[in-house]
Amino acid sequence: MELDFKPYIRLAMYHTWLYDYYADRSIYDHEIIYIDKGMMKIEFDDEKYIVKEGNAVFIRPNEHHKITWYQVNCCQPHVHFDFNKDELSSIIPVSMKRKEDMREIELTYFREDYLKEHGINLPRVIHLKNPSRFRDLILRLIDVYTFDSEIKEFHLEGLLKVLIATLIEEHIGYHEEDKKSDTLSLLVRYMAENLQTNLTLRDFELKTNLTSWTLNDLFKKTYKTTPKKYYDRLRLQYAKNLIRYSFKSIKEISEILNFDVPQTFSRWFYKLDGRYPTEYKKAKLRKNKN
Repeated sequence: MELDFKPYIRLAMYHTWLYDYYADRSIYDHEIIYIDKGMMKIEFDDEKYIVKEGNAVFIRPNEHHKITWYQVNCCQPHVHFDFNKDELSSIIPVSMKRKEDMREIELTYFREDYLKEHGINLPRVIHLKNPSRFRDLILRLIDVYTFDSEIKEFHLEGLLKVLIATLIEEHIGYHEEDKKSDTLSLLVRYMAENLQTNLTLRDFELKTNLTSWTLNDLFKKTYKTTPKKYYDRLRLQYAKNLIRYSFKSIKEISEILNFDVPQTFSRWFYKLDGRYPTEYKKAKLRKNKN
C-alpha cells in the first residue's frame, strides 16, 4: 500500500454537541470524528448509525448526512482536511449546507475521494480496538493546529498521516507493511519535533530500531530521498522561517540549530540552497520592499 499525499488541515477542534445542535449537510472535504464522551446519531442517505464512545467516524466529500443529538451530550474532537493541498484549499470553508442550498461556485469545491481512488474503502464508522491511542493522536493534532509554531505545518502533516494510518490499521488489521509505514511516519514526526537538535543517522536508527541500510531503503521507497536529506530539508525550511520572520541574527539562528560556529551553518545552508544565509535574507528583504 503506497499513499503519497501532502494534506491541508482546514479545521481541528474539540467540540461538544448539545441537545439542540443539528447539522444537515454535504461537506467539501474529509472529516474524521472521534467520540470522546457520549453518543452521536448520524444518518447518511442509505444508512443510520448510533456512534458510541471510543469509536471514530470517517466522512467523505459529497456525502449527504445529518448529525443530531442522541440521549446525552457528545464530546467529539474532529478534523477537516484535504488529502492534497492545492490553490483552493485555503479558500474553501467547512460546509454546513445541503447541496441544493449551495451556490454554483460552491458546487465546484468538492475534493477528490483520495482513499477510494487508491483502493481503500474505509467504513463510515470504525470500532476502534485501541481508542486511547487514537484519542491521544487527534487531541495532539488539535493542540498543534491551535497554537502557532515555526514547524506547525510539518508537525500537522506528520500527525494527520499517522492518524489516517491508524484508521486504516484499525480497519484492515496491522500487517508488516503497515508497521513499516507507521514507523516512518513516527520518524518524520520525531524529526519535526527535533529541528534544533541536529540529529544524525544514528539517532534515526535508535528511534526506529532499524539498521541504516534498511532505514535508508524504506525511506527512499516512501519519500524518494534519504532520512538525513529529508531532515536537512526540514531544518533548512526552519532556518529560512527564522531568517524571514524573526529578528534574530545569523549567529543566533546558527546557535538555535545547534551549529558550532556561524561559518559552519553558512556552509551547510549554501550546500542545500545555493545561497548563503545573508544572501537569502537580502533577497527576501528586496522582495518584501517590492
